[in-house]
Parts: sequence; structure tokens; C-alpha cells
Amino acid sequence: MKGLALLAFFLLTACSAEGVSPDTAELRNMWRANLVPKSSPAVMVSAFDRFCAIGPRDDATLRAAGYVPLPQEVPGARAYVIDDRRPAVAVSDSMCVVQAESRTGQTARFRNYIAATYPDARPVDPEPLGRNIEQAWSVASDPPTLIATERTESFGWYRYALILFQPGAS
Repeated sequence: MKGLALLAFFLLTACSAEGVSPDTAELRNMWRANLVPKSSPAVMVSAFDRFCAIGPRDDATLRAAGYVPLPQEVPGARAYVIDDRRPAVAVSDSMCVVQAESRTGQTARFRNYIAATYPDARPVDPEPLGRNIEQAWSVASDPPTLIATERTESFGWYRYALILFQPGAS
């Protein structure tokens, strides 16, 4: 009996995750396809509304929704992912981005969202904003807000991002 207890002890200690944070363990077990998943248009716009437009854009809000931060910070921003079909989210003091693999209906759904949520938004020329920016709107608010969509390619797959930028925010 004593030998069985000793064996159980060694097996349990050999499998312990000592020194591994909960975030690291969750990220290591995550399906890689869910880092930037194929989110439905409704889920993507809902995430943008909740985390970018309404806010607050902070760690506590994203963690409460089940998101986990990626270990590396992009200068000034922090990216969060979740192991399901909700989009990736990146936040900073002046910016918020929601990104997913491109799917049918995303562009139309976001255009409709902009028209309903920001009726005074003015379309602006996306060309000076970057080569991958497809559409952009200026919203008269305090601080002034720029909302844009971006489409990029990654390993042959297209990704779609919804961006909220408030240059004067702190």
C-alpha cells in the first residue's frame, strides 16, 4: 500500500505545471485556428461594439468575457484571444481592433452597424490611412474618432479587422 501511495505521489508531481501561469497554460492548449478565428458577422460586430465602441477597453473587461492576453505586447497595445469563434481583440489607450478571418457578410454588417450607431459619421478617403484600409469614417466626438476596416492576407487566408482610433485619447 505504501508503494502505491509513493507511485501516485511521483506520478502527480511529474505532471504538475509548476511555474506555468494560468494564461500560459490556457494559451498552450488553445486551437491555433482560434487565435484569429472565422467569426460570424454578428459576433464580430457585437465584439467591436462591446469592447471598442462602448468599452471600457481594459484588461478586466476582456478577462471577464473569457479573453486571455497574448504574452507579447505590440508597442502600446495588448492583444487578447479566446478559444472559441469570437474574434481577437487588441486594445490601447487610443485604439481598439477586432480581427477575424474574412467571412461572407462581414463588410455589409459593419457598414449597417456604422450607419445605425454613428448616423453622423462621414466617409473619408482610406488611401492615406494605409494600403490595407478598405473603408474609413470620421466621427465628430470628443476626442475625435476614426473608424476603419482593414483586410490583410496571412498564409493565403484573408483577415478582416474593425478599427476604432481616437488619436487624442489618453
